[in-house]
Amino acid sequence: MKLAELIDHMDIARIKGDPDQDITNITKDSRSVKDGALFFATKKSAPYIPEAIKRGAKVVVSEGEWEASAPCSILTDDVDRLLGSMASKFYGFPSRHLFVAGITGTNGKTTTTYLIESILREAGKKAGVIGTISYRYEGLTLKAENTTPGAAEIHGLLRDMYDVHTEYVAMEVSSHALDQKRVEGVDFDMAIFTNLTHDHLDYHGDFETYKAAKRLLFTYFLQKSKKEQKFAVLNMDDPNVKTFVPDPPVKTFFYSATGIADACLLKGQEDINGLELEISLMGRNISLRSPLVGIFNASNILAASLFGYGAGIPLETIKKGIESLKGVPGRVERIVNNRGISVFVDYAHTPDALKKVCELLNRLKKGRLIVIFGCGGDRDRTKRPVMGDIASRRADFAIVTSDNPRKEEPGRIIEEITQGMNNRKGLFTVIESRREAIAEGIRMARENDVVLIAGKGHEDYQIIGNQTFPFSDQETAEEFLNVAC
Repeated sequence: MKLAELIDHMDIARIKGDPDQDITNITKDSRSVKDGALFFATKKSAPYIPEAIKRGAKVVVSEGEWEASAPCSILTDDVDRLLGSMASKFYGFPSRHLFVAGITGTNGKTTTTYLIESILREAGKKAGVIGTISYRYEGLTLKAENTTPGAAEIHGLLRDMYDVHTEYVAMEVSSHALDQKRVEGVDFDMAIFTNLTHDHLDYHGDFETYKAAKRLLFTYFLQKSKKEQKFAVLNMDDPNVKTFVPDPPVKTFFYSATGIADACLLKGQEDINGLELEISLMGRNISLRSPLVGIFNASNILAASLFGYGAGIPLETIKKGIESLKGVPGRVERIVNNRGISVFVDYAHTPDALKKVCELLNRLKKGRLIVIFGCGGDRDRTKRPVMGDIASRRADFAIVTSDNPRKEEPGRIIEEITQGMNNRKGLFTVIESRREAIAEGIRMARENDVVLIAGKGHEDYQIIGNQTFPFSDQETAEEFLNVAC
């Protein structure tokens, strides 16, 4: 595509150089630059302008000084926003040809995308997913580097999905992505809000700023979408929900697990094997059985049901799609064994998520609840004593260990966690090695006990210092369950 065509109707201040040249790719990552690239110098990528030019970048977009050594330079007031808009145009506006649903919230995003994917599969539709665990479409699974990739990567993925005849896309949209405008240029059909609790305050600074970032999906990105019919699906049970309601012509649906709404829970029973639910969807009752463990998953099921309704999928197909989802990696994921104990791996890495999964397993347990958990390094420190307090109050025994310590000293992270454990000596212990902590939790478990390994979920690695090591909670648990047998 010619640069002159690409910048037509774009918000640029000035251009220096010849716009009559071919652009081969768009990126803000100097490592991805090819000959003929358009390089976006964001605040983080600006220091790599010389490297990008050396690799073949013909055009540099920046907010500040002109890049004299580039064949062509573009000045704009907002590099991040322009990147999304130009990437969408470069890839042929792929989101306009797809039904795109963005899902945001602190917890429940991943499970909701899996439920949506299962509903679409049952309906015979070709689905794509962009989320925390992976990016998936047409039998292809790509490892997710971020919950929501960068703007150029998003539009490139959407284009690839469109090229293989994908019809629907469910996309997890993180608060970081919204704040950094990574979904700029995506024309959403639907936005789903799951809930809002304490998380990512290391990045956002305070809860109100975090909430404001989440709201952007509804009050800005969905609002400005060029789709003719647009839907917001909101969790009425969350106290912040009113601030997420977009203006007309967006049509808003509400769901509730505690009250009356467009989709609501009428009856619910849970056991260690799953859920039996009766829900109302737009006035019609549906009875269903889901293998998902935990009544809190009723909210995710209601959200996915409203997606199905908004996408025009028959109610019976929605029901079958929900029932056919056997589980979600790292989300109360059962580790099968013959020792008579229940072992679960869960991604609970926030206070609210840890509290909910502990409350769930306490309701379902017949023996003790043993919780193994830690907190990530170089992340929100304020949640560490809070999570320690939650574990000390809700577990019969807790083992505090490492998560992904990154560049922090593991012992310091653990010390901050134990500060919140109310000096309940004898009810918790510290084992820094995550492998040894899992081994000890399984070793001490007796018949009918429940062991929860929390924090890393689907992750198959551990980050220590600057290095990433292979590590899977699931594989480690299976290893020691077999040894114990």
